[in-house]
Amino acid sequence: LRGVAPEGLRALENALAALPAPREITEAPDPESAAKALRKAEDSLAAAESAFENARSRDEQARLAEIRALTTREAAETRLAELRETLPEDPDAAATTLEEARAEAETALSTARDALAALQGEAPDLNSAEATLTRAQSVLDQAAKRQRELSERKAALDTEISLRAGEGVEEDLAATEEAMSKARERAERYAFERDTLVLLKATLETARSEAREHYFEPVTRELAPLLRLLWPEAELVFDEDSALPRALSRGGQEEPMEVLSGGTREQIALLVRLAFARLLARGGRHAPVILDDALVYTDDARIERMFDALHRQAGDLQILVLTCRQRAFRDLGGQMLGYEGGELPEEAR
Repeated sequence: LRGVAPEGLRALENALAALPAPREITEAPDPESAAKALRKAEDSLAAAESAFENARSRDEQARLAEIRALTTREAAETRLAELRETLPEDPDAAATTLEEARAEAETALSTARDALAALQGEAPDLNSAEATLTRAQSVLDQAAKRQRELSERKAALDTEISLRAGEGVEEDLAATEEAMSKARERAERYAFERDTLVLLKATLETARSEAREHYFEPVTRELAPLLRLLWPEAELVFDEDSALPRALSRGGQEEPMEVLSGGTREQIALLVRLAFARLLARGGRHAPVILDDALVYTDDARIERMFDALHRQAGDLQILVLTCRQRAFRDLGGQMLGYEGGELPEEAR
């Protein structure tokens, strides 16, 4: 009844009485006027049906709300009765019992805090975990970005192929000259990289000769967290004369570098370079770390730990990884760089 006559039966009867009496049509109306009247009547009918559906929906919601309210009230009354039954007859005895329970709870809290401290002491390295998470997120973002770039590049190449389908010898000559210009630009970039590597080598040799007596302790301190990523409780032993790694100590036993596997030796070499670069950065002499396929013999399990080590040190260092093994290094993360065709801007030449 509320859905059909929300304002009451009397209002519905008044609305019925207000309707105009039917008229007898003595002659056919104008077709255009009749069509307008029909559309107006149809619009009124649609509005009335929509209002009816809205009213019925509100009524349904109101009934559901009433049912939920009654259910909540019954549950509250039941809970109130249960709580009244649990009230103690002797408040003093109840207070004593609560005081004893509080003391037991404090003892349990102290025990729990001790257990928490023990667990925190055994917890994994937060920086390493954050580095792993950052690397994984970076890999996902890089993959999505690379997919978009490839789609755009494919569309551009399709367009370029269509435009150049009818080009002749002059166009080929222009393309060859453009390729030669790009080759010269690449040669200049490679020369810059060569000069950078030469400067880096000279800088490292000068730094080693100037800080030989203070070398072992800082390097050992920088290497400790990196070594733990691969070999827990391991330590690198240096030769005092050559200032180079001599052996890897694990479990109190030294293993000379000559007997270690190729993968272990290349991992140690990479970690030493990262530690040395961090020492240079702390001394105010920042230098990039350039790795050219430095993890050739490393297995899949340890290469991810080496990626974590790279992300751990990349906070304030510039690390450049050069590789042709895209599949093995796709989980490295970071910013992926590459060479693509196209004209350089005038200001970059």
